[in-house]
Amino acid sequence: MKVGVVVFPGSNCDRDCKVAVERSTGERVEMVWHQETELPSGLDLIILPGGFSYGDYLRCGAIAARSPIMQDIRAKALKGLKVLGVCNGFQIITEAG
Repeated sequence: MKVGVVVFPGSNCDRDCKVAVERSTGERVEMVWHQETELPSGLDLIILPGGFSYGDYLRCGAIAARSPIMQDIRAKALKGLKVLGVCNGFQIITEAG
């Protein structure tokens, strides 16, 4: 299974997600910076971690939902890519539609 974890400014659980997946699957996890416009090829799962993206100064997840990477995540999710949102990550998914 090829997994990616998105890194947003202010998130504090991205490395925790990476370590948890690597330890449980034995596979290397790709870290994806929120300003990227495309996900790495061949991902089976993308994780949006918890932990206060952008400090949650507006509605929770509202700013992160407009990050460039979210367009590709949304497009690939509609084609079947599995997406896991943990805590603030779920709020980002909800804000992104």
